[in-house]
Amino acid sequence: MKIALRFLQVLSPLAVLLVHGLFYNPIGDLAGQRGADFSPFITTPLDALVPYVPVFVLPYLFIWFFPIVLMGCLYRELGIRDSAPYLRLSWAILALMGICYVIWTVFPVRVDLRIDPFVLRQGGFLNELVRRNYEVASLWNACPSFHVASPWLLYRVLRYYVPGRHPIFLFLALSIMASTVFIRIHYLADIVGGVLVSELVFRVVLLRRERVEA
Repeated sequence: MKIALRFLQVLSPLAVLLVHGLFYNPIGDLAGQRGADFSPFITTPLDALVPYVPVFVLPYLFIWFFPIVLMGCLYRELGIRDSAPYLRLSWAILALMGICYVIWTVFPVRVDLRIDPFVLRQGGFLNELVRRNYEVASLWNACPSFHVASPWLLYRVLRYYVPGRHPIFLFLALSIMASTVFIRIHYLADIVGGVLVSELVFRVVLLRRERVEA
């Protein structure tokens, strides 16, 4: 029984992220119903200068696999005998979700950067992937970007528990973060917001629990 409970605790970060996937669009629907749009306050002239680069849809979609790969690395390095680090990460992800949900609903931001679907239909597998992603992802929930916040939090946790290792994960996290603007699905400010919220959660939630439980 204890082994089964520990195994569930070790898997809890991935379970929490799965729950987020179920709530993401409903939160966007709720934000859209508010009748407010704060995008003019965060849009800058630089947003219009960011080119559309369809190949970046690949790292954008890799977000679905990034947590699994990174957690696999944590399991290999830390093992599963001590479930405390995984529980701390789960609490941090829950805090990140909660903060983002509140910001998204109190200060709704609608993305108005997307490429015309008619243009996307004119060519290429990558354009089709972008078009399909546009169809399934909410126009809201833009700032802060969870596509930025969650990979950065996971990377920071990996770097904390396994210092000086796995630079490939930094490259992957940065690629995912960059993809949000290169496929025209986020503003530049959304990246800044995602990093700031993620850093706040990492320092205030995860590190504080680490010190308290140490």
